[in-house]
Amino acid sequence: MKRFGGEGGFSRFKALFWLSFLGLSIYGAWVVAPPWLAFWMLKTEVEDEAKIAHMYTNQALEKRILMKAHAWNVPITEDNLEIVRGRDFISIQIDYNVTFVFFNSYEKEQRFFIDVSKPLKDGSGVL
Repeated sequence: MKRFGGEGGFSRFKALFWLSFLGLSIYGAWVVAPPWLAFWMLKTEVEDEAKIAHMYTNQALEKRILMKAHAWNVPITEDNLEIVRGRDFISIQIDYNVTFVFFNSYEKEQRFFIDVSKPLKDGSGVL
């Protein structure tokens, strides 16, 4: 008599393997994706702030960037943020770490680094 579904339950094992793989992939994306998305969104925000940096002092720019970082749940403080303003350029660097915790036992630390340099427009109208 021929068995339905393969020899000795092999197709059940294969289906179990693929379901496990799919479940672990979804869990990994659930843990890793939010900090990466926040990083890319903060990087875009910092690039936009660098474009209009001629309108703000370094302290006001720092406050704006920190406010946007906290809105995206990025764990940075004034110590992680460096703003260097030259005569005709501005450079903004943010360096921070995020720890990913998998299954409440395995931890992986990831370093995120944002480095944006843009030319400055004239300094009239600084807030």
